[in-house]
Amino acid sequence: MNKLSMWVCLSTLSVAVSVTATQAGNLHGSCGPLEIVCGPTYVEQVMTGYRPEVRTRVVPRTVTRVVTREVDEPVTYVEHVPVTVAQKQTVTEYTTVAKQVPVSYTECVPVVTKQKQTVTEYTKVAKQVPVSYTECVPVVTKQLQNVTEYTKVAKQVPVSYTVNVPVTVKQPKMITELVCVTEPYTFIRKVCKYVPVEICDPCTGCKKIVGKPVIVCEPFTQMVTKKVPVVKQVIVDVVTYQPKTVTETRTVYECVPVTRQVEVPVVTMQQVTKTGTQTVHECVPQTREVMVDVVTFQNVTRTGTQTVHECVPQTREVMVDVVTFQNVTRTGTQTVHECVPQTREVTVNVTTYQPVTKTATVKKLIAETVNETVMTTECYTEMVPFNYTVKVPVGGCGGCGFHGCCK
Repeated sequence: MNKLSMWVCLSTLSVAVSVTATQAGNLHGSCGPLEIVCGPTYVEQVMTGYRPEVRTRVVPRTVTRVVTREVDEPVTYVEHVPVTVAQKQTVTEYTTVAKQVPVSYTECVPVVTKQKQTVTEYTKVAKQVPVSYTECVPVVTKQLQNVTEYTKVAKQVPVSYTVNVPVTVKQPKMITELVCVTEPYTFIRKVCKYVPVEICDPCTGCKKIVGKPVIVCEPFTQMVTKKVPVVKQVIVDVVTYQPKTVTETRTVYECVPVTRQVEVPVVTMQQVTKTGTQTVHECVPQTREVMVDVVTFQNVTRTGTQTVHECVPQTREVMVDVVTFQNVTRTGTQTVHECVPQTREVTVNVTTYQPVTKTATVKKLIAETVNETVMTTECYTEMVPFNYTVKVPVGGCGGCGFHGCCK
């Protein structure tokens, strides 16, 4: 209201001070050089306006509520019950049977033969020598000597033996498999939904629509997978064993004598004259006064003999055992194990599935809607009248007393 009054005053003042050039000329021509402008007069006037006011009221409103209840519903379903039946089947088993088979093999047997060989021996000869003695010192010399060695020589020998070879045969067989079947299943689930509700904003007083969460039960269909037994015929591999003779080449090692010359050390004895020292104990007399018999010792030089042993080489022929190896073929028996098939009947349990129809009762939720009338408070806007005073201009100069200014 204050802004409106100020605007009216400003507009009135602008009208009062606006004088056109023509009016100014008329004033100058009639009244002389005196320039006086007269403005309009204002009077107060009461006017009526309208302003909005927010008010509240209680009104009845009908709402819908969902009510659930449980009911018993009979359901018929098919269940597959396993049935076990004893059946006789023929099975083939392999047992290990030991038998004696002739085997030829080569064995190296030592054979002792008599040979003459020259050896050198040293015997001790005792002789009487003075204190100076002769000692035999061994001297090592290199000599060539024939040596017989046995080396292993590998050779290929064919060998035949019997093995069991597996043979695979295709045979039909009835089997039961579980096949996955997908079917729809409907059940009731609770879903949260937002319902538009009109409310009044307490700050601005305006109405607005907001979403209110509401729990709703609705049917839901889902694909469920279950296993169903299916009997079908398949081709399976049946493995049997058949004897087969296999010939292969094996490596056999035999000892072969090889003679070669080697350089060996030979020890010979040489006589070396040496001079040794001998410890002689001597008694030294000491004189003292005692009332005993006094025994004195005198050194007497004597000559004696001493036994010295020396090695004298003598050559003679002796019989020694020389071992050589010869190949001798012998025949023996060896235990060989082979698999012999044996067929017998055994009783095995065969399980089959038979469908059985059963009836059960399940709990089912049924959703029902119920209308209710509730009292709610709502906000509304109402236009209320009010009075205010304004100043309005009135026409004429208002009797200023100058001639010509109000024309």
